[in-house]
Parts: sequence; C-alpha cells; structure tokens
Amino acid sequence: MRRALLSLMTQVCGAAALADAPVPPPAALPTPYTAEQIRDAWQPGFRVEMKTTEAGTETLQRMTVLSVTPETGTIRNEKLAANGELSEPPLEFEAKWTELRDHARFPEASATRERAECRSQLGAQPGWRYEIAQQGGPALTMCFADATPGPPVEWEMRRGGALVSRTEHVSYRRPSGAEEKR
Repeated sequence: MRRALLSLMTQVCGAAALADAPVPPPAALPTPYTAEQIRDAWQPGFRVEMKTTEAGTETLQRMTVLSVTPETGTIRNEKLAANGELSEPPLEFEAKWTELRDHARFPEASATRERAECRSQLGAQPGWRYEIAQQGGPALTMCFADATPGPPVEWEMRRGGALVSRTEHVSYRRPSGAEEKR
C-alpha cells in the first residue's frame, strides 16, 4: 500500500518530492503547509479535482477523503477521462498527514521558493512557488496556494524549456458547506 501511495503522490506532486525520506533532510526548503493544516482541510468529504494537459490530451483526477484519524486519512483517487467517466478503477489508500506534507519538501540545493500568485481555473491566489531542477530530468514549477492545503494549485513540467505537461486545480471542495472554489 505504501508503494501505491508513493507512486500516486509522485505523480500528483512530482518526482522531485522526497517521498522516501523518513525524516526531512537538513538542507530542505520549508513546506508550503504543515501536516496539521492539511489534516484540518482534508476532512471526510473533502474533494480536489485536477486537470492535466499533456501532448494535447486532457485528463482529470479526483481525490476524495473518505475517513480521517488525527494521524492519517483514507483517500480515494480516481482518474477520469475528459468526459468525466472513470478511466480506470479507483485507488483507495491510507496516508499519514506528515507523508502528505513531505511530498512538498524539496532540497535547497536544487530548488527555490518564493511568494507568488498561483493561477488555475479557480482564479489567482497568493501562495508559494517552487522551482525544482532535476539532474537529467524535467524542470518542475509548482505553486501552492495559501488557502488550499494539499497538492499544488498549478504545476508545470518542462524539458529543455519546452512545456511537457501542465496540471491545475479545477475544483477544491471542503465538506459541510465549508468554502468551495470552482
């Protein structure tokens, strides 16, 4: 199950995330959210939908929180075709809030962090932009909006300066009438 979670979160948050590190390396940039901020936002019924455009094709991904404890959340991940129908069976997994936080922990030696305006279909929001260089791999730009703890609101992957893929939030819904962005 841990391998499935790491694979999923690497897809969602990028291969540069230090998902396998049991403790943060001493030379890592601060994360955009604490584990507690993610836990507080990701209550049962929480849902975020993201659209990825790659090679002219759009795909959708929906993450829904099914249950929570003070330490973990059970999350359903669904990959959807452009028409909104499931493109493969959903995956359910349990994750520690600290693991989700650490998917956005990047090494100081190959990443930068600055205040920025994050842009997606949900509009412009203040947040943190990370630029991550990967030796021999694509360059990643991720922007985490202050008001939407979880995966980046927008992120791009580039090779040789050319855009390979772009992902952005298209819906961010908190349960029980809490603030919804769509």
